[in-house]
Amino acid sequence: MALAFANFRVAMPGWRDDGRTEPPILIELTAKRWKGLTLLAAILAWLGIGVLMWHLWHGLYAPLLETGLAPSTKPADLFANAFSGFAVIFSMALLASAAVIGFYARFMAWWRHG
Repeated sequence: MALAFANFRVAMPGWRDDGRTEPPILIELTAKRWKGLTLLAAILAWLGIGVLMWHLWHGLYAPLLETGLAPSTKPADLFANAFSGFAVIFSMALLASAAVIGFYARFMAWWRHG
């Protein structure tokens, strides 16, 4: 027996079950199998962004603040120094690997679902 109220209904579990229907089985383990790679991709992405921002701070903003917002060199040289070097290449490699690993994890979760 079910009690019906304004917007909801209270009923015993399985009160409409006639014994012939199979209960639904959860077969979707899609993203759970690939959570490790997804987490690794997120960590690599945040690390790449952090390294890039740190290098931009030291190459572009810190020299401006040290000289009282009056650039001691040409602005083009500041940008060239800020966007070149090992740290930028390393951070871009981290971001690219995070994108590849993240795409692989999401694709494999979709491909092997169920």
